[in-house]
Amino acid sequence: MTTASIIDKKYKPITVDPRGKRGNAFDYGSGFVDPRRVLDPGLVYDTQPVDYKEFLCSIGYDEKSLHLITRDNNSTCNEILRTASDLNYPSITVPNLKDSFSVTLTVTNVGKPRSIYKAVVSPPIGINVTTVPKRLIFNRYGQKMNFTVNFKLTAPAEGYGLGFLSWRYGKLRVTSPLVVRAAPSNMGLMR
Repeated sequence: MTTASIIDKKYKPITVDPRGKRGNAFDYGSGFVDPRRVLDPGLVYDTQPVDYKEFLCSIGYDEKSLHLITRDNNSTCNEILRTASDLNYPSITVPNLKDSFSVTLTVTNVGKPRSIYKAVVSPPIGINVTTVPKRLIFNRYGQKMNFTVNFKLTAPAEGYGLGFLSWRYGKLRVTSPLVVRAAPSNMGLMR
């Protein structure tokens, strides 16, 4: 996912119909997989089965529904994520942004032991997106680092806004789609 490209084989943006309409994350997800880049992703988002269980509980699955998926008789919803957006997953979705929202994720360095990745953000329209820190400085292979992505509504918006966050080091690009939907206010105006 993080090594996919939104450029097609002809080095043009991915299109989604015969007329050449430009696609977006809802059409192609993270994009086309580049098998060469998969072999050296640089950073990975580690996620374990228990993380998916906590995710399902956070979106309202009860223990019976959880058992249907996990086939585990010991599946309980004792631990849940604060929000579904807290799943340590490379694509970041904020389904109901009212003013501001933050999500903290963890990446693991599987590339060069000493490397510095810089955050490059293309925010959705009407949303300010920042990362803390702006650079991830790794000193060893297998090192884990947390970062926080902050979303702030800056202008009225309707529907879903699409963007991306890319951690860059040399030729490596570890890219995450950003999908944000601004929540309408009770008065019909955005806040």
